[in-house]
Amino acid sequence: MLDNKFLFATLLIAVLLLLYYIFVIRRKDDMDELSGKHFLKGFGFLAENNIAKALDEFSSVIIENNDNLEIYASLGSLFRKNGDYAKAVHIHESTLSNSKLTKSLKKYVLFELVKDYKAWGQFDNAKYYLEELIKTDKSPVLIKFFAEIHFMQENYSDAEKYYHRYEKSSGKDYSDWRAYCNVKTAQKEENVKQKTKLLEKAIKIHPSLRIAQVELIDSYFKAGHTEKGLSAVNEFIEKDMTSSYEDLLKMRGYYYDYSDVKSFDELIMKKVSSKSDNPFYTVFLSDYFIKKDDPEKAREVIRDFVEKHKPYKSILKRYSRIKLDKVLINTFINDPEYICDKCKTSYNDYYTVCANCKSLETIKPL
Repeated sequence: MLDNKFLFATLLIAVLLLLYYIFVIRRKDDMDELSGKHFLKGFGFLAENNIAKALDEFSSVIIENNDNLEIYASLGSLFRKNGDYAKAVHIHESTLSNSKLTKSLKKYVLFELVKDYKAWGQFDNAKYYLEELIKTDKSPVLIKFFAEIHFMQENYSDAEKYYHRYEKSSGKDYSDWRAYCNVKTAQKEENVKQKTKLLEKAIKIHPSLRIAQVELIDSYFKAGHTEKGLSAVNEFIEKDMTSSYEDLLKMRGYYYDYSDVKSFDELIMKKVSSKSDNPFYTVFLSDYFIKKDDPEKAREVIRDFVEKHKPYKSILKRYSRIKLDKVLINTFINDPEYICDKCKTSYNDYYTVCANCKSLETIKPL
């Protein structure tokens, strides 16, 4: 969230500086009265933190003076970042039809229209402008946009192809997203055998993709492949792919249904004994001792973890409940337990994709 706000603020400041230069410094003597009123009202709305009305006023200044297409196009981008997609599209499409438009500015406006329509959820229009842009611009980022739009349209097979093309043209590793496309296809597949093949393909493309491993384990058990399923559960634990307490409850459930649950508990004890810095094994083991009516052992496990690693929120919450300390409980009960490594958005639950920056499997314990 901070990144989006920072980008929006940076773009707004840039537009304001250009407006100030053009309409206050350069044209101080001949600025018409109506433009001056819009200009001052715009700054007044900014002072009140009313961004939407401020943008409207600045837009009126530029439209009436027709002074600078670059500023006008940038203003359209500000409307998009402020969530007003209709105005963003109107500004960018009207800029596109201007006879004074240069080739470089045309490319910029076409790309802004792609982003406008993508953000607006009008994906066919976004693809139309991408097709127009790619006629004169062979930048790899355009291929990535095709991949993202196909993914958002749930055309996962096409999305995977475009991600693969983007990898080849950019030299960047997008195997995680290619694998995730196969996972999403598998989630829509009703045939268990075909679903398993898609998930095995996803693991082959990107072995460390957690969601692929979780789905594959479930698919093995549904297909009656108990040994493969249990082996995959063990691999999930050994590779430290656990991202939540619920992960461990789910994996233990498979052992409960298909094997000896004591073996799973021993597996977690080994992870804790090996000084794993993953807090969820310790949370799980503390609960295990609580169920065995040994709260002191549960506290000891948590204290040992905090001394060797760090006081994750999930650990502190569990410790406060074991201690029955109302001050601690009230302090941590509503605190988020997760954070996105990329954009630093915090969450109360684990998600495969960050809702803010759309990054894949970047949510980590806080």
